[in-house]
Amino acid sequence: MCEDEFIKEAPELKQLSILKSQISDKFERLETCQAEITNLILKVEDDEQAYEEDFLSSEKYRDKYIELCSEIKQMCLKDSSTQDFSEKRKFKLPKIELKKFDGDSKDYLTFWSQFRKIHEDASIPIEDKFQYLLQAVVPKSKAAPVVESFPATADNYQ
Repeated sequence: MCEDEFIKEAPELKQLSILKSQISDKFERLETCQAEITNLILKVEDDEQAYEEDFLSSEKYRDKYIELCSEIKQMCLKDSSTQDFSEKRKFKLPKIELKKFDGDSKDYLTFWSQFRKIHEDASIPIEDKFQYLLQAVVPKSKAAPVVESFPATADNYQ
């Protein structure tokens, strides 16, 4: 997605783009002034100390400019990666009830295709995943004694 598309879709990105343009403009003007100052310092003979101080000072501004540009770029990348997930649906989907597993092998694929989303979700703590697994097993079924035989800890889930 190009920068212009970002600007249309997110006001924050538009503001970041404006700030980046302003910073770039100010930095270009600062560089022009810095070049003039450097030329004046070089015209004065035997003033190495002033030249060195001026050089170090200008390097601080360059470093700050690069740092700000990098931060803006990171913010744009972060915003663009989360933008797809933050869009709201215009309709409400019904809640999906977790399929319970009774230990019958013919029902396993149906169960696993749904439970895998919980299993692979890195944002869910492992202990909670074990609890979801316990809740997904039909009580007093063939699968229940197997799952319930393990204490509900993170180590036992993995």
